[in-house]
Amino acid sequence: MKHAATDPTPDSAHEAAFITAFVIPDKRSRYSDFLSNPKRRSEILNRLNHFFDFVPECTIPIPRSSSVQFARILRARGATPLAYVIGGNNDTCQLPLEEAIESALASGFGTIVSCIPGRLALYLQEFPSGDAFILSRQ
Repeated sequence: MKHAATDPTPDSAHEAAFITAFVIPDKRSRYSDFLSNPKRRSEILNRLNHFFDFVPECTIPIPRSSSVQFARILRARGATPLAYVIGGNNDTCQLPLEEAIESALASGFGTIVSCIPGRLALYLQEFPSGDAFILSRQ
């Protein structure tokens, strides 16, 4: 069930900042083209389940935890009260930070919770056995 703070429509500026900052250079064009195309978006979202296309220098592995703990870590790094979700059950929604994380954890799919466009995000791989990462350019 969606509890979106805003209508669920892609935020192209937010997604572009995320792609530019965190996706490896040779995959940026593909991510950009597919995320912006409603007919192809699901292909990239499915990719979040099984692949790791992020700039290694920007990734910090962290133990999989609760939404409260993840939110605490992200707030300590400057996260704002709202986050933008890419993937999972609330794809393209802007939600309160903890709600966005709860949604990502509950979906079980690879999901990105973008906290500051192009600067801070949480990436949860498909669960079970999915890892968690802070993506940061701070």
